Amino acid sequence: MEKSGCIRPFLWFGLVVGILALLGRCHSSSENEFQKEIDLIATHWVPDHRVGICNIKSKSPEKGTLILTGETTSNNAKIEIINTLNKQVKVLVDSIILLPDSARNKKFMGLVTLSVVNLRKGPDHTSELVSQARLGTPVLILKDYKSWIQIQTPDKYISWTEKSSVTSMDRQEMTRWKNSSRVIYLESTGWLHVNPSANSGVIGDLVGGSIMVKTGELKGFVSIELPDGRKGYVDRDAVMDFKNWENTVSCSKENICDVAMSFLGLPYLWGGTSAKGVDCSGLVQSVFFMNGIILERDASMQAQHGALVDITHGYSRLEKGDLLCFGSKVNGTAHVTHIAIYLGNKEYINSSGRVMVNSLDSTQIDFNRNRTHSLLEAKRISGVENDGGIIPVKNHPWY
Repeated sequence: MEKSGCIRPFLWFGLVVGILALLGRCHSSSENEFQKEIDLIATHWVPDHRVGICNIKSKSPEKGTLILTGETTSNNAKIEIINTLNKQVKVLVDSIILLPDSARNKKFMGLVTLSVVNLRKGPDHTSELVSQARLGTPVLILKDYKSWIQIQTPDKYISWTEKSSVTSMDRQEMTRWKNSSRVIYLESTGWLHVNPSANSGVIGDLVGGSIMVKTGELKGFVSIELPDGRKGYVDRDAVMDFKNWENTVSCSKENICDVAMSFLGLPYLWGGTSAKGVDCSGLVQSVFFMNGIILERDASMQAQHGALVDITHGYSRLEKGDLLCFGSKVNGTAHVTHIAIYLGNKEYINSSGRVMVNSLDSTQIDFNRNRTHSLLEAKRISGVENDGGIIPVKNHPWY
């Protein structure tokens, strides 16, 4: 009897523990199912984390209650996640931050303040250099961490740079900048001088595509004010009224090739997009920007846009300014890892070690056999409309 009395409570205790464990597993299973739905929606709206953020997590402290936390740059993703999960629980707590968080940070926009700023994968100088941005480039400030800010550039690329590289602005300040008398620098490189003289000291350097506010003219120079308040002078012949430029610049085959050749000999720089050094896609992006077109940042992204040019039976259909996409195929899917600009006569310009001209013709001295064997496809950018990855500067709302 005593043994029987001892065993019965033990059995009940084991049964209760088992039931609680089972309920816990069911609860955990529900949380996992919620997270799977979230991740599926996130992948739909933000398929590429180079140009978007959607890090949202779910937590269910008790049955029928769901708490959503995290951040995203996609309002569509946030709305769909909330609407989908709201039907499955009694109480849904929305703690998702939509970036940029304009409610908490009124100055969520900004302008690049230096000739070229380095953009990194993470908030650290040892982090990979993924891109660059020129003076006067408008950006969104997504968040900050210590002396760093995470920004999004007009090509939608997301990266980190130092706070000192960007002057933050609210909506009104950015509107004043857009309505100001701006000029764009057209030379490859140059200087902003202290006085209206080429022999005077310098405030800083400039690269092609720099956008500055004009405050006047004096002795063949234009007086300039930078986003951080610094003032100086630049040769009048080296700049053009920005509004006039964006409305008249022509992305013609000849102009693309002419600008591309002005980069000839520049050193290869992984992440580079300026006259201080370029990688392959940085060269392409810079050339098209100087012709009034914003392209996406990386080679694999650029290759997704434009009109396909048939090169299956040779190169006769190629035109100057077309993009040549190199890489490999895995299970029938193209993986573009290098990109170049076609110059005509079977020649192309690309950044590989340095910016150089190579040929598709095996009889020429600048023929690159490895490149030719890895040529996957060609894309035409000039003349293509209604393509989300090919945006005229004049049509971009940030400018």
